Amino acid sequence: MSYGKIIPDLKINGKPAPYGVVNDRSIRATAGIMFVVGITAFFLTQLLNSRTPLYIVVPIFWLEFLLKTVMGPQWSLFGILGDWLVRKQEPEWVGAIQKRFAWGVGLLFSSTMILLALIMGVKGWIPLSICATCLSFMWLESAAGICVGCKMYGWMISKKIIPAPKYRPVCPGGACSIR
Repeated sequence: MSYGKIIPDLKINGKPAPYGVVNDRSIRATAGIMFVVGITAFFLTQLLNSRTPLYIVVPIFWLEFLLKTVMGPQWSLFGILGDWLVRKQEPEWVGAIQKRFAWGVGLLFSSTMILLALIMGVKGWIPLSICATCLSFMWLESAAGICVGCKMYGWMISKKIIPAPKYRPVCPGGACSIR
């Protein structure tokens, strides 16, 4: 079973794309929505000195990343809204495998936050750093089109930490291409 949408005869940057793809416009819109929700919860937690926003948003983000990683972005809660926002725009197809890895990083962040901040009650710079890093990644994806998780995926392949996929998916402009 492949991850992403297989589109017959699709070409990205003039090269055949016989692998699973996702719509990067939708991905970026979704990251922007999640960033707004996340930064709001972050500041409410700090300003109100209340962990209630964390108890709401962190599990929702965890579910979002789990659905994206396991089922695909078409099943994600925020992804449905992101799709709707860009529904009248031409899709910009990108390789799905590196995006899936990036969402796995988000799942790791949110799982760590559930364990440390919500279950163990850890406060201070550790959960603050995890939140700030995750929010930075979302901002970079939505505002600048830079997928940090995709860059990590490509680096791990280049260092032979993880095996290379059968196809090395590309992205328009090379922003998340696997070389």
